Amino acid sequence: MTQLLLNVDSRHQEMAPAFEGLLHGGRLASMHQWPRRDGLHLAWLAFWFCRRHRPDGLVIYPCQRPMLWLALGARLAGVRRLAVHLGNPAPRDTRGWQSWQRLLLWFQRLGVLAVPCSEAIVSSLQPLPPGLRLGPLIPNGCEAASIATRAAMARAARPPDDACRVLMVARLDPIKDQATLLRAFAAARQPGWQLQLVGGGPDRARLEVLALELGLDPAAVVLGRRTDIPELLGQADLFAFSTTAAEGFGIALIEALAAGLPVLASDVPACREVLKGGSAGELLPLGNVVVWAARLEALMQSAEQRQQLAGRARAHAADFDIRHTAEQWYRLLSSARSLHA
Repeated sequence: MTQLLLNVDSRHQEMAPAFEGLLHGGRLASMHQWPRRDGLHLAWLAFWFCRRHRPDGLVIYPCQRPMLWLALGARLAGVRRLAVHLGNPAPRDTRGWQSWQRLLLWFQRLGVLAVPCSEAIVSSLQPLPPGLRLGPLIPNGCEAASIATRAAMARAARPPDDACRVLMVARLDPIKDQATLLRAFAAARQPGWQLQLVGGGPDRARLEVLALELGLDPAAVVLGRRTDIPELLGQADLFAFSTTAAEGFGIALIEALAAGLPVLASDVPACREVLKGGSAGELLPLGNVVVWAARLEALMQSAEQRQQLAGRARAHAADFDIRHTAEQWYRLLSSARSLHA
């Protein structure tokens, strides 16, 4: 099957290195990038792109209003199998929730099937408006074997006197809750331990100020965007994912499982789902600094407890291998002449 990648907003390049690797490895036929477009201009470009390349199916990501125009162009060009990936829960406020449902109804009118990646997202949309149908749940995945190998190599290369690290990888965004982790780490601080927050986003300045107020070095704690996530996982001793109920899945969680790290996460629907109700990692109360600090302190002081928690992670890591995800998407896209047939 020939696979093409189209980025319709070239300002976003976070995943470019990974896709370039797929291109050079022959797993991706070609990559195309457009400046940001919207409205009829985007529909027109999509129409001619699909007329030229004649794709059998199209997976749209992310689920946003401008993507309706992309879907319209693809439909007019004759593409019959269209799906949009749902990676975030519906907003919790009434107005936002209704807007989200209207967006999904418009996608459905264009023949685009909305495919959620977690039960947390499905639940956030309930009750569905009359006539709206969601596709099958297809969990996100990661290159589990590759991450495990790269993390293991980085782990083996650590010097004997290397610092121990608590790591969180997530966008610095209000949807996440790095602030709780910062406060908990500062309260539980142990000699020889560091905290690293990896990711970019609008909350970076606020978190740097908070780190300084807590007596932590912002430059050492807030690392920004990085492309060497598997290596950072291999250099870490504990993965902590403090987030909010607005979390849709938490891909960083499954990458940490693949790397064989002990995992702590907020007890919110998406994390509960990914961590198998606590079987694959430990769930802690949302935003509870006291509980987070106590658990961090205990784990930082006990290599045995960390090893036990890491074993639980490794036992479930293969469940989220990207091959399982790809197989489900291929099955969906080839299941009918039209996904809404």
